[in-house]
Amino acid sequence: MKILFVCHSNIGRSQMAKAFYNRLTDTEDADAAGTSVKEIGQTLLGRKQTSTSKNFYLLDVMNDIGYDISDAKREPLDQSMLNKYEWVINMASPHLSPEWLKEANNYVYWDVKDPRGQDYETTAHVRDDIFQRVERLVQTGNPV
Repeated sequence: MKILFVCHSNIGRSQMAKAFYNRLTDTEDADAAGTSVKEIGQTLLGRKQTSTSKNFYLLDVMNDIGYDISDAKREPLDQSMLNKYEWVINMASPHLSPEWLKEANNYVYWDVKDPRGQDYETTAHVRDDIFQRVERLVQTGNPV
């Protein structure tokens, strides 16, 4: 099952979900994109983390459970991507998401807190929330 995970900047929630899904399914069937990725050249997360908030613990909380996603590339969301996936799961706030995304037949919204600028414990809690949602998706085939 092909899945696209979406968040605002494609630097946190969607990257975690992609890593979890691909490992749990032993596939590369999940991708990640962001509704607002402005950098050109698909910035690597490892480089982005060092240039953003000093309180951004994404790589740390993922490394602590055996996931190195520092070489993940950021991708901007494009409307042409939607038809390539069975489900497009958005974690960006609805007001930060384009209407065409919210109107897609394969669109699902997950209300997951943005960990950017949060402390380690909050970021780990977000990670665990996403893992549980992805695990349920893998087990049931249903993202709702």
